[in-house]
Amino acid sequence: MRIIAFDPGRLASWAVLDTSTPQRITVGEVELLGCGRLRRPCPVHIAELLSGVDSAVIEEVGARPGQGGSSLFTFGLCVGTILGAVSAHRVQIELVTPQKWKAASRLSGVSKETAKDVARSLATELWPEQKGVFRIKRNHGMAEAALMARWYFLAGPGRDVDGAG
Repeated sequence: MRIIAFDPGRLASWAVLDTSTPQRITVGEVELLGCGRLRRPCPVHIAELLSGVDSAVIEEVGARPGQGGSSLFTFGLCVGTILGAVSAHRVQIELVTPQKWKAASRLSGVSKETAKDVARSLATELWPEQKGVFRIKRNHGMAEAALMARWYFLAGPGRDVDGAG
């Protein structure tokens, strides 16, 4: 089974985990289109990423306190583009709250900034071949997407899918 996970944000990150080789993972950022408040993930790039994927995990997030209307619109556009592209390709979607997948990855109960660093550290420990990517602080979204894919496979609904074990 191949799982793709998306961490939406200003830069939408993704990770693909093939459960036949869970010690390896591929990560990256979705290419962007547009500019200003209409900057959004490229649905064509998302479609390319979905090739051969069985399930998609998308972080279910909402507005943060103090978040402005323009940034909230941009964030919603990002999430909507990912959901639309994945749905159009008829790939099964699993929405997961940050609290749910982070608890399974030992990231709950720490500050937001500390959680990002811990996510990068854990991802480096699990997938050392991606050390060069995960060591860069701004790549925390890729580490989080990788950990979401792992959550789906080990602790989430993916553990019950035929061929997942």
